[in-house]
Amino acid sequence: MFLFSACKACADGNHPDCYHHACLTADGVERGVMSINRQIPGPPIQVCKDDLVVIDMMNAMGGTATAMHWHGLHQRDTPYMDGVPFVTQCPIEFMSIFRYSFWATEPGTQFYHSHAGHHKVNGHYGAMIIRQPEVNDPNAHLYDFDLPDHTILGSDWMHVDGEMFMPGLPSSGGILPKNLLINGKGTYKYENGTATNAPRDVFRVRKGGRYRFRFINAASHVCPLELQIENHPLQIIASDSFNVQPVTVNTLVTTSGERYDFVVNADQPSANYWIRLRASGPCDYLNIDQTAVLSYLPFSVPEEELAFTDRELPAYSESLFEETISANHPNTTCGVSKPDVCITDFEAHSRDDSIVNGVPDHKFILGFENYRMTFDKTFGENSYEHFMNIHDDINLQGAINNLSFTYPPFSMLTQPELLREDMFCDEHTRPAHCDQSDSHCTCIHRLKIELHSLVELYILDLSPDVNPLNHPFHLHGYQMHVMEMGQNLTEPITIARAQTIARAQSLRRTTVTNFPPSKDTVSIPSKGYTRLRFRADNPGFWLMHCHFEWHTAVGMALVVQVGEPTDFVRAPANFPTCNKYQPDVDEEMFR
Repeated sequence: MFLFSACKACADGNHPDCYHHACLTADGVERGVMSINRQIPGPPIQVCKDDLVVIDMMNAMGGTATAMHWHGLHQRDTPYMDGVPFVTQCPIEFMSIFRYSFWATEPGTQFYHSHAGHHKVNGHYGAMIIRQPEVNDPNAHLYDFDLPDHTILGSDWMHVDGEMFMPGLPSSGGILPKNLLINGKGTYKYENGTATNAPRDVFRVRKGGRYRFRFINAASHVCPLELQIENHPLQIIASDSFNVQPVTVNTLVTTSGERYDFVVNADQPSANYWIRLRASGPCDYLNIDQTAVLSYLPFSVPEEELAFTDRELPAYSESLFEETISANHPNTTCGVSKPDVCITDFEAHSRDDSIVNGVPDHKFILGFENYRMTFDKTFGENSYEHFMNIHDDINLQGAINNLSFTYPPFSMLTQPELLREDMFCDEHTRPAHCDQSDSHCTCIHRLKIELHSLVELYILDLSPDVNPLNHPFHLHGYQMHVMEMGQNLTEPITIARAQTIARAQSLRRTTVTNFPPSKDTVSIPSKGYTRLRFRADNPGFWLMHCHFEWHTAVGMALVVQVGEPTDFVRAPANFPTCNKYQPDVDEEMFR
C-alpha cells in the first residue's frame, strides 16, 4: 500500500487527516510499505505470562513468502512456532494463512518481526509485552506506573523498498537508512532545510509519577541507536526482558534486536521535553535523528497540538545533557571505573551456579567477518552465491569461521526425515561442493550440541581495525549469560588475547560481578570478543545470527542443533511441508 492514499490532506497541513486509522505517516515521505493490519509498527500485543497466544497470519503480499519470529520467546513447547523459514517452518506463501499458537512463557519486553527477505525494514515489526504480577518483579518498587502507552519502538527507515539494496547499488555509497522512526512516526528534513508535515509520537506523564518505559530496537541497519530524554535520567532495570540491578545513565545505546526497560521520574517542571533518538556509529556522518515528545501537559490538550510542535529541535551533534553517561555503548572499555557502563557491568538479581561456575561440555570459538569476494567468485560462470554490494566493486559475504550460511529447501525442525549428515558443515567438516582451495564455503553451518549440556561460546569480531560497526548476535530459543566482553585496540583478536583482556579487566574492576546478566541479543565490540554461556535444555534447531538484516541475508548465521531429532517436540499433524521438486523425467509422459 502507499502512505498517503488514506491520509488525504495530511501532508498539506490538515492535521486531523494524519490521525485516520489507516493513515501511515511514517516520516511523511511517500513510498510503498509493508504493513500489518495497515499499521506500522504492527498492532502491539499485550498479554499475561502463561497466556495462550493465537495469531492467524495471512500473507496478502503478492509475489512474496514470509514468516514471523517472536523475538525473545523460547518456544519450549512449540519450537515449530519460532518463525524462521526453512529452519522451523516452511515460509507462508501468498494468500496462505498460518496459525501461530504458543504459550507466553517469557515475561518482559519482547517483539515480533518478519524473518523473511527485507520485510522487517519495510515495516513488518511490532511490540509484544508479556506482563507478570508485580510480586515477581524485583524492581517493581522503583516505579508507580507500567502503561502500554509507554513502549518505544525505535527503527530505521528507508525511502525505497529494502529489496532495492539487495545485493546493493554500486553508486549508492553504502546500505544505510535515510531516517529513524519512533513508533512508526517522525519527520524528515530535506537538504534545503524544509521538513515534512508529519506527526511525532507523544508520551504523556503526570508530574510526580515514576514511569516504566520499554524501549525496543527494531532497526535493520548497522547503526546503533542512542536514546536520550531531555532533563530526565534513565534508570535501567531490565535488558532483553531479564531483570538487572538498577543503573542510572542519561544515554542508552542499543543495536538491532536489543530491548531495555527503564524508569523515568517525572520530577521536572510541567512542560514538554524532547525524546531524541540518534543514529550513531556508521551513521554519524549522516546526521540522522528523530524526536518524540514527553509531555506533562494536561490530558485535555489534544495530542495533535503536542505532535506538531514548533519548538526548536536540538542539533544532531548536541547532547541533551552537559555530560553524557552511556549504557551499553559497544566500544566502551568494560570494567574501568568510569561513568559509562557495558552490559557486563550490569548485575542480575539471581544466577544459576551450574551455568556460571560449571565446567562447559562444549566450547565453541566463533570468529565472524564480512569478507570481500573476488570478482570470479561473485560473477564466475555457474557461480550464484549470495553477496551484498557496499559500493563500487566491493562485494561482501558474511561468514562465521569462514562458513557462509545457506538454507535447505525444507524445514529442518519439522521434516527431520529429510536430514542427512553430509548436508551440514562446520569448521572441521565441509560438504563435497566446497572448493577445497578456497578458505570460505557457503553451506548449512551447524553446531551440534547434546541435550542438557553446558555450552560456552567465544564470539570474536575478526575485523582488522576498530571501527564504529558493532554486530549484535541473537540466539533463538535461549537466554545467554554474558560472562565477559572486551576489545583489543592494536592487534587482531584471538582467544589468547581475549583471555588476557579478561584478566586485566578483573584487576581493574571496582566491583566484581558474581551475577552476570542474561540476554538473547548481544552487541560484540568492534575487533573485540564476548564470552557467553547457556544450558542447552531446549531441543530443536535454533538460528544464531547477526541481527543486521543484510548480514543475515548474506550468510552471517548458523543453526544450533540441540539434541537428536528423537528429542524434538513433534509438529502437529498436517503441519505444512516443503521441498524442491525435481522428479525424474520420463519421456513417455510427454508423448
